[in-house]
Amino acid sequence: MPQPEFSAPEWMEENSLDEIHERMMDNLPADIDQTPGGFPYDFTMPTAIEKSKFIEENLMQALMLCFPQYSSENWLDLHAQQVNLTRHAAQKATGKLLITGEPGTELEEETMFYVPATANSETVEFLSDEEVVIGEDGTVVVSVTASEAGSGYNVGPDTITNMDDPMDEITAITNPEAMTGGTDEESDDDLYDRIAVEYQNMRTYLGNDIDYIRWAKEAGAGDCIVDPAADGPGTVTLVLVDTNGDPASNVLCRDVYNYIVSPDDRTQRLLPTACAKLTCVAATGFEVNFKVTGLQYAANTTINEIMDEFRKLVKEVFSDAKSEGVLRYNDVRPLMSDITGVDDFETFLLNGDMVNIPFTKEEYPVVGTLDFS
Repeated sequence: MPQPEFSAPEWMEENSLDEIHERMMDNLPADIDQTPGGFPYDFTMPTAIEKSKFIEENLMQALMLCFPQYSSENWLDLHAQQVNLTRHAAQKATGKLLITGEPGTELEEETMFYVPATANSETVEFLSDEEVVIGEDGTVVVSVTASEAGSGYNVGPDTITNMDDPMDEITAITNPEAMTGGTDEESDDDLYDRIAVEYQNMRTYLGNDIDYIRWAKEAGAGDCIVDPAADGPGTVTLVLVDTNGDPASNVLCRDVYNYIVSPDDRTQRLLPTACAKLTCVAATGFEVNFKVTGLQYAANTTINEIMDEFRKLVKEVFSDAKSEGVLRYNDVRPLMSDITGVDDFETFLLNGDMVNIPFTKEEYPVVGTLDFS
């Protein structure tokens, strides 16, 4: 939600350093020397400096912090508490490894595996969730969790290939599928959007679409597509993505379901009684591949930095595109010009063409390959 411009109250006007000091000098007796560099001039200037700073900076910031629109970090958290909201903490990525080795080999819980470091990235570490034993077929599948929270741990398939403490009995390690579910701490913008919904009196418990979207986001989802009467009257399916804009993990789907249904405590149940069945599923990721040719950029910028910034910007466009059911070429191409360091480029393609891309109700656009050259 865009932040409105803050307008300072009229009583704060005419309080610049020069205006304050001029008033102080005018209030001196007429027979007092007012020459710049004189004692009265130099004696009043420090006070004018401090007063103007207090009014134009400190007092201005204090006024702005009274409103969630202009608050950030801990101050925004306090505004959230006023409407019974809390900022979502960062979450750890999870997934499974396929380990090949000598049958009967035991792997302890919290065995560390990692993605090797490269020139552009640090080592990314994961810990096994359980003790496992390699089966007679020479393989075993083990669940792992990232050592730290954050979206940077959502590594792609076949990237986790090493053990922290190698074993001669282990011959191969890989993750057949990408790690999912790693999210960063909720941003100020996203938290404010949820606060704004509360102040707009949009809270009901009727089971309207907006209720399900709000409940899903309160449970940690980044976005939610509501499919009413998915399996007939009295049934609702929620199609979920995480805060990275990627299809929700199994953990997130479970968390959203438990938050709304509260199967263990009906007093906390949000699901309307008229709804006989709620289903939470991950969105079907529709990969959008981007190709840019003839890219010209500043000497102090790298292609990797440009691609990282593009990923962030395009995910913001994805949210609007989903609500309209189409990703418009002319909404995405200008993003390149918004990236600091990009001077010019020749060709910009979506999935190999210069076209709009439509989506079905269950599909959600995700960033595929980036080919910037």
